[in-house]
Amino acid sequence: MRCSSVTVWGLCAAATLWGAPAMAGPWAREAGDLFISLQISVEEEPAHLMEGLWEPETYTSLYAEYGFGRSFTIGADLGGGEVSQMGVAFLRYTLTPPDATWQWAVDAGLGARRIDDGPVHGLVRFGASVGRGFGESDGAWPIPIRHEGGWVALDTALIYDVELEDVIWQAEGTLGFSLSDRATAIVSLKAEEWPGADMIVTVSPSFAFDILPDTTVRLGARGALEGSTNVGLFLSLWHTF
Repeated sequence: MRCSSVTVWGLCAAATLWGAPAMAGPWAREAGDLFISLQISVEEEPAHLMEGLWEPETYTSLYAEYGFGRSFTIGADLGGGEVSQMGVAFLRYTLTPPDATWQWAVDAGLGARRIDDGPVHGLVRFGASVGRGFGESDGAWPIPIRHEGGWVALDTALIYDVELEDVIWQAEGTLGFSLSDRATAIVSLKAEEWPGADMIVTVSPSFAFDILPDTTVRLGARGALEGSTNVGLFLSLWHTF
């Protein structure tokens, strides 16, 4: 993928910022609980691959959450590639008690982004999320796979560029289910709309495996269903302290 316009630059920035782990959502982290995710991803045009060309765009992102107690979670999401760098610090408040079937949360944050060698733009973010967990299944409807439980979540966000006065809309739905004590399958569907660009919709299936009691490796693929032709791979390392 070669970024050649402001619109495509914006999509590049989105790919770095929203590489956060699927475990993010409405659930509040316990006080003193720290979660960190480091992710590396690559994307390329299928046409380039068919021609034997391999010059993918590479992105690196760092995501962290810390349980502050009293239903508050603070976090940071930083990412950068060859064209852009972007980061947001946020505070999330979970509206529902820990034992509620459905969990609801709202969040707000401040950040900045830089495109190429241009000036730094300030960002303001507002978000909301909802999710719930579910128990094990022997493969009956609606998930025809035997699993030991999982979760479903929807995260939405509005990001306002203070300098350009642009608004970016994003929404991501995630479904995850435990295949065993150490293995988890995850699939997410994300839609985002940047100023001056058509909506882009991507799907990302992935597999996560616990290599240590507090450390997980996640490997996945990403492809666009609408608005882009790029395909990619990503590798994440999760750790909880």
